[in-house]
Amino acid sequence: MNFDINQIRNAAAAASSSEDDASTGELNLPKAIAGALVGALVTGLLYGVVGRFVAEFSYLAVLIGSASGLLAVRLGGKASPVAGGVAAAASLAMVLAAKVLVGAPGGMSWISYHTTMFDIIFCYLANPIAAFVAGGTGAGRGLLRRLPF
Repeated sequence: MNFDINQIRNAAAAASSSEDDASTGELNLPKAIAGALVGALVTGLLYGVVGRFVAEFSYLAVLIGSASGLLAVRLGGKASPVAGGVAAAASLAMVLAAKVLVGAPGGMSWISYHTTMFDIIFCYLANPIAAFVAGGTGAGRGLLRRLPF
């Protein structure tokens, strides 16, 4: 296997230029916060309705956080730790609201049904982390460039 140092330099230059692109531009914080809230609300309600009438898939709760963070970046113009924090809080609140909508099967308490290790990992930890990473660090910028809207 042959390694070319120029390929490594070019890759590093491309990565730093894409980081510069993500950090340029002006942040519109009210729009970023609105995007975080709307993204969490829409995907959280969708998660709750599907969980109520079809089945609850806890690992899909990460999509609530991802959508919230990505919409914050899309509407806000660039990533911001404040927008990422709002996206994380909103997505965590919406996953809890969705779990209230889902309820618990008969004979089980809500707490024991929604605090399994799988729920804790995906709904209560990975969900807000995904929101903060997408909205607060700009890690989802490449994905946003590929979306048609």
